[in-house]
Amino acid sequence: MEFKQAHRLENLHTSGTRVVFSKCAELAAQGISVTGLTLGQPDFDTPQYIIDSCKRALDEGKTRYTDGSGIEELKEAICQKLSKENDLHYTPAEISVTTGVAQGMFVALLSTLNPGDEVLVPDPVYLTYSEIPSIAGAVIKKYDLLEENNYQVDVEQIRSLITDKTKMLVIVSPSNPTGGVLSRVSLEAIAAIAKEHDLLVLSDEIYDRFVYDEQQELVSIASLPGMKERSIVLNGFSKSMAMTGWRLGYIAAPEYMIEPMNRLSFYMTAGATTFVQYAGVTGLLEEDGSIERMRQEFKHRRDYLVEEINKLQHFSCKKPEGAFYIFMNIKELLGKTIKGIKINNSNDFASAFLEKGLVAVVPGSAFGADGYVRWSYATSMENIDAGLDRLEKFLAD
Repeated sequence: MEFKQAHRLENLHTSGTRVVFSKCAELAAQGISVTGLTLGQPDFDTPQYIIDSCKRALDEGKTRYTDGSGIEELKEAICQKLSKENDLHYTPAEISVTTGVAQGMFVALLSTLNPGDEVLVPDPVYLTYSEIPSIAGAVIKKYDLLEENNYQVDVEQIRSLITDKTKMLVIVSPSNPTGGVLSRVSLEAIAAIAKEHDLLVLSDEIYDRFVYDEQQELVSIASLPGMKERSIVLNGFSKSMAMTGWRLGYIAAPEYMIEPMNRLSFYMTAGATTFVQYAGVTGLLEEDGSIERMRQEFKHRRDYLVEEINKLQHFSCKKPEGAFYIFMNIKELLGKTIKGIKINNSNDFASAFLEKGLVAVVPGSAFGADGYVRWSYATSMENIDAGLDRLEKFLAD
């Protein structure tokens, strides 16, 4: 039998990060040690109080199906979190619990987009947003978030991209991969455009607990006047509570949007894992300071890594305001040869750095921005130092 994939997958590309992972695995199989700076995953263990809560839930037999939209206790705890931390006011009926933000993203996009609809997506951006809308038959149009503009929006460019087919605008703040945080001014401009052109806004806020400087204001676009009714907010537990493998997230949106999302979500997963949901309740209501300790450690690593990279010839990077990535500018190296390898783009650099320097970073092209590579500082200082040391040796003649 000859297998042919569905046509809807023909334009779905393999993740650039997966390509790097595969190469790392090949080297590891050869007994070669690689310094990995790719994963968007905290190097901290899940806080013990959350683990203990999960064990209790298992011991208490909380292992059966729940309502597909999530247990009521978790939806209520999410509403409390959003009100207290994000100035967002939802009811449990306006919350849908998902198996992580990735599923929430998929559900939100497929529940709202029709073939031919246009979606405005930032460039650079986490690669899923450049891929999933096509499964719905939607058309992706990219707007620039440029380093020289501190990764803020160009309002006139966004206006120029809007047609009568434009249905949605996507924002990710804090950003993966740049670490940029959209300012209140940028968000107010986006809100004005959304209201003027009757657009939905999908706001990915998974890194909202990791903003590092006291003067940096973090605003959810759904908190702005007239925006709750046209906003879909995605968030979750993976980053802030070091729960990446637990797969727990949520969507917050008006009930008339949540209802069709719940229908689709039910047919995908039938609901998030029951005992994980109970652990999520504890994570939100009984926080023990673990998140703040992680945030302070990430801030220390960020400051150190940015300072060290900006000392090096040929490289530069903006100090990220949030998340746990730096987006290192490598444009000065393009066209040069390193260790016998011509560096024409970020893929060439990342491949050469992995092969010759034994350090894994993600090429900026994976996010739509060539001329950059992404380093994760959600890893130990030992790994960060090793990466910097190997970078200097990689460049040495």
